[in-house]
Amino acid sequence: VATIPVGQFPHGLRFSPDGKEVYVANLKGGTVSVIDTASQKEVAQVPAGKGPAQTGFTPDGRLAFASLSGENAIAVIDPATRKVIRKVAVGTVPIQLYATPDSRTLLVANQGTRKMAGKTVSMIDLETFKVVKTVVTGAGAHGVVVDREGRYAYVTNIYANSVSMLDVKDRRVTKTVPVGKAPNGISVTP
Repeated sequence: VATIPVGQFPHGLRFSPDGKEVYVANLKGGTVSVIDTASQKEVAQVPAGKGPAQTGFTPDGRLAFASLSGENAIAVIDPATRKVIRKVAVGTVPIQLYATPDSRTLLVANQGTRKMAGKTVSMIDLETFKVVKTVVTGAGAHGVVVDREGRYAYVTNIYANSVSMLDVKDRRVTKTVPVGKAPNGISVTP
């Protein structure tokens, strides 16, 4: 029904909580494209930093994010002004990120590289914008999602061929399950 031009090498994308916009991480363009879902057009490009890989939002719509795989950081974006308001350092080569349902914590999967695999998830407090815990999951932590209750996060470990289940409150892995080769993205159903 539509083909929408965006920035260079679009990679990850997420809908805003109200469904009115889609934020697209342009991996090689260093920007985040903002798509208006009603008009099906790009309405802005937010300069984000080096290697935006994925985007995300707090469920309350107050903040948006882009993982900066080339800076080992995440960009915090104000959706109202469409500007980066700060950056937070995380582990090496962050890829996917996901906020808890209460909009208080952001989880960031730090993949690293094949030669120097990252194996952590950074947990960021969204009031202080500080990493409050770095949880070891498995080699190549890539995808991350949080269940509807905010109790567990699930993390794909792309180089370890596994998925780790992380207790969000206790900030620790409770189980790791072997899966197929190179698990990438991950979702949960409501």
